[in-house]
Amino acid sequence: MPTRSTRRSFLAKLAAAPLVLSPLAAAACGGNPAVREDGSVDLTKVTLTIGDQAGIQQALVEAAGVLDGKQYQVHWSQFAAAAPLLEALRSGAVDIGLAGDAPTLNALGSGADIKIVSATRAVRQYGLAIVVPKGSPIRTVADLRGKTVSPTTPGSVGHYLLLSALREAGLSADDVRISFLEPVNASAALSSGAIDAWSTWDPYTAAAQLDQGATVLRDANGLAHGLSFINAYQEALDDPGRRAAIRDFIGRYNEALEWARANPEENARIYGDLSHRPPNIARLVSDRSQRTGGPVDDQVTAQLQEVADNYLEFGVLREHLAIGEHVDRGLY
Repeated sequence: MPTRSTRRSFLAKLAAAPLVLSPLAAAACGGNPAVREDGSVDLTKVTLTIGDQAGIQQALVEAAGVLDGKQYQVHWSQFAAAAPLLEALRSGAVDIGLAGDAPTLNALGSGADIKIVSATRAVRQYGLAIVVPKGSPIRTVADLRGKTVSPTTPGSVGHYLLLSALREAGLSADDVRISFLEPVNASAALSSGAIDAWSTWDPYTAAAQLDQGATVLRDANGLAHGLSFINAYQEALDDPGRRAAIRDFIGRYNEALEWARANPEENARIYGDLSHRPPNIARLVSDRSQRTGGPVDDQVTAQLQEVADNYLEFGVLREHLAIGEHVDRGLY
């Protein structure tokens, strides 16, 4: 992943070298208010709609102040999980969306017209975990045989973690009763005993631990690469104004990730204020959500291909995905 100086250099280059289209491309964009007559892009005429999960990314960039001075407008759309976010992305309701590796692959496998444009990697992975209720007799993943587990939504990082953990324990999805539940319903089901375990991610893991006394049965270390992505709607990438805004946002977002690692307490406070979560949960989520950002390079592509191949083996993906075909590397 790029260093701090690399990211700052990237942002400086963006400011110094605004996007200018070729005469042919500019002519093709006739009538686009963001494209000037000389082919340059007027970002003041652009609105970028960003899909977020549970307010985490919006809190991050607002806490870091990295959007100060941007020329384009930003509209945030919040979702409880990656599945509805990616559904909005594939319909064009949002221009870009931040989601984990597994749901991104699920969307690509269903034919979504999106591209992966940037990657982030978790510094630590304790926020993605299989949790069991307080006092549960379940001690190992093997103990889940015959039990009811919610992997949250289909194709989610929670789904991938559960299937990977079951395989590690010598089990398969057929050895447990899987109940897909949205986060609010899964939390209630875990509390009431309607499910025996829940495979999920922060802030839901943190809330289950601190509010319900849930314990971690298996975290994601050794089972997942901790990758998440900024995914973009193809039509937004094809639009000169929105493409320029996406390129600018990626650089600013990577700066925000760096700021969060250096200022965890301030990040937690602002996240708590924006998400209306208690300070103890906000602090835990902030600590565990630290990430580094960078391009979708060969290493990232290979690791995502590994996840895709596993998902094919698990039967979640119906066909092989060639990850390289779904990456746009032109925004770095």
